[in-house]
Amino acid sequence: MAEEQQDDWPGLEIPVDKVGADIMYTVNAREPKHYPEDLADAAILFHLAGENWTVPSEGWEQTSLSMFAGDWEACKLQVQSVYDAIERLKPKRVISTECGHAHRGTVIEGPFWVGRADGQTPVPYIHYVQWVAEALRTGKLIIDPAKRIREPVTFQDACNYVRNWGLADEVREILSYIVEPGFFREMTPGREYNFCCGGGGGFNGIGKFRPQRNKGMLVKRDQIVATGAKLVIAPCHNCWDAIRDLEEEYKVGITWSFLKPLLLKMVLVPDHLKPKPAGDA
Repeated sequence: MAEEQQDDWPGLEIPVDKVGADIMYTVNAREPKHYPEDLADAAILFHLAGENWTVPSEGWEQTSLSMFAGDWEACKLQVQSVYDAIERLKPKRVISTECGHAHRGTVIEGPFWVGRADGQTPVPYIHYVQWVAEALRTGKLIIDPAKRIREPVTFQDACNYVRNWGLADEVREILSYIVEPGFFREMTPGREYNFCCGGGGGFNGIGKFRPQRNKGMLVKRDQIVATGAKLVIAPCHNCWDAIRDLEEEYKVGITWSFLKPLLLKMVLVPDHLKPKPAGDA
């Protein structure tokens, strides 16, 4: 992905196994397999923000499918692989991708699964929305006001990092930067009381129950329609997938997105990071 981005982002790197970086970035396995552009988007945003970061060659997988099955020994193995990467690479902190259950499995429940009595990860471990809010707040990323979202937009509060991790305020801080005032529409109920996307608890991945899931998504469909929103921001893989499937099934006329591609459309690029015109030395 770094090679494919060189024309637009000369010098872009995805550092692997860099010891002592400020950030170690962990992902959901669906990203390298199905959405590799998500890895490129993350790299570009870290690049624009001037972050000193890395990804581990082993221990990068945050997804805890075993959590859905209640297989706690398997959960422990997955979490321990990430914690081993932390011990090996010694980053100052870790950032998890736009995924709710992966964050819950590795950061909220994970310390207990591997026997850490204090319930804490080896180093501070934050969700991607926390990093985005911080980067916008501190000016590491600056939004072009002319490119803010100017259509009715709503936000899917992911169960595992809003209800279970308390990030409702950080999410809305991000929206205050990227959405023109007057265009954000809260769902009812919202924040910690928002309803599941319809794909939580592993339901997204069980194809034989798609008819039942479609029925369950009527609640989310009606919530979204009531807002009048045309765009649903969903920084969570299960939420993103479920809302994609909701539109496929019910055709209510919405689009959906993670945060990364939206940010890349509106972030200001420092002159020294812009590609040089053809012919320039």
